[in-house]
Amino acid sequence: MFERFTEKARRVIFFARYEAGQLGSSYIETEHLLLGLLREDKVFHSLLRSPSSAELIRRQIDQRTIGGKTLPASVDLPLSNEGKRVLAYAAEEAEHFSDTHIGTEHLLLGLLREKSCFAAQLLNSEGVFLDGARESISQRKLSSSKGDEGLRDTVEIHDEGWDLGYVQAQVASLGRFAWREREWKPLDILVETDSGHIFFDVTLRDDPTFKLVSGGWPRESCAICHWEINAASSEHSTGYTNGREWLCAECYEKFLKPLTNPKA
Repeated sequence: MFERFTEKARRVIFFARYEAGQLGSSYIETEHLLLGLLREDKVFHSLLRSPSSAELIRRQIDQRTIGGKTLPASVDLPLSNEGKRVLAYAAEEAEHFSDTHIGTEHLLLGLLREKSCFAAQLLNSEGVFLDGARESISQRKLSSSKGDEGLRDTVEIHDEGWDLGYVQAQVASLGRFAWREREWKPLDILVETDSGHIFFDVTLRDDPTFKLVSGGWPRESCAICHWEINAASSEHSTGYTNGREWLCAECYEKFLKPLTNPKA
């Protein structure tokens, strides 16, 4: 089903399932897809009315949700009918743009096309509408194809245009830390048996309320562009870390290295 989805779009679905489980929902609804999009695609934030819009959207979803018991990660949650239509619309939007793959931008347009859903209402309330979003995405693709950053304030990372303001803010925050190159190794995790919450403090492994999962954290994401870092392929197996967060080699070389070693 997800063969045509980009890595980022697949992570949106993963995060949506996580959000649905945390909110105790039996289905992955459109609002969960929206939360996944907010977590994964920071470029999308530039379309919102203000920097606080993302947090406002989350609060509105939390307030609307009838408190249910958190569902463990092992429980399979299906997409709601609205969610299924959103994915179908996303595929149509990819075809409209003559794109081979379905990306996060197509998922956003899919949400907006499901006009009566809660996610679309939230987006509209924050100034994001279908025609405007489609035009913005079209301009961004045009800028990327022409290599002309003058049309929009973007910077290219892994052959994709990223909002320059977002990247600059991330670099300003991450530039305070010392980074070192390191090969990624899968991390063991502890899963709390009642809630399904994940913990990295493996010293708790003797506690009967936790279950140790060897190699249970198989990947990381670049703190700037969310490029996947894992041990499965040589292209993705090495990055830079400050002991807590990771950067892909391209983001480190392009943005962080000039800060720490301007003459390099």
